[in-house]
Amino acid sequence: MKIAFSDYDGTLAVPGEGVPAENIDAIHAWRSAGNKFGIVTGRDHSLIAMETAAYEIPVDFYICCNGAALHDTTGTPVALTHLPRAAMEQLFASKHVRTYEGGMLFFTDTRAYSYRLHADVSPSCLTPLDRVEDALDLENVVQMGMRFADRAETLAAFAAIDADFPDTFTGNMNRQYLDLNTAGVNKSTGIADLVRRCGWEDAELLIIGDDRNDLAMIEAYHGFTVARAQPFMHEAARAVYDSVGAMLRDHM
Repeated sequence: MKIAFSDYDGTLAVPGEGVPAENIDAIHAWRSAGNKFGIVTGRDHSLIAMETAAYEIPVDFYICCNGAALHDTTGTPVALTHLPRAAMEQLFASKHVRTYEGGMLFFTDTRAYSYRLHADVSPSCLTPLDRVEDALDLENVVQMGMRFADRAETLAAFAAIDADFPDTFTGNMNRQYLDLNTAGVNKSTGIADLVRRCGWEDAELLIIGDDRNDLAMIEAYHGFTVARAQPFMHEAARAVYDSVGAMLRDHM
């Protein structure tokens, strides 16, 4: 049995096009051959499950919130790594949030919340918060997200946060998005935790992603990337594929 772990946005799903039929067909063939397929994403389960349902993608497991939330095929949480309330409170009181004018997302184990609504996420998917401090009343917050103008601004924003709050947060960055998780949590640690819990240590693992928040898992598991990824991902990957479907069929 082989286990495939795929990023969603930019990897399984093509920007502006959605999930190609070739990817979905390959996933069905992969699982019919006795293998398992799961998604490793920065989204929470409520948002990614809407996508997999819409495209009728069979999924054996979900690693959500950049490794901070593991879910089984039904969406039931298997393991969660929460953000410490004290750390969130200190960040909210700092210049990094007080001078930030964009929207924020907060993910718990079951629901997505927004403060100053993200324009690129459907309002029907989110529960709005009137104040950023209202996030402190939520239970089981595993990730908070911010959006910046571009990659450079995103990198600079986390560098500044990390300088003021060392060893507090992991900055999982995807294009212009900055997701903040508990220090040490990323997609690689999420995979390692799920593999240990499921007893898959001896299975062949196939990992594929396309951007900076995928880099840790690509490096740790000698993974793959897609042709549209940035050059630094091509350099880190074992091989470059045109699609997730192509990777699956090459290792069937």
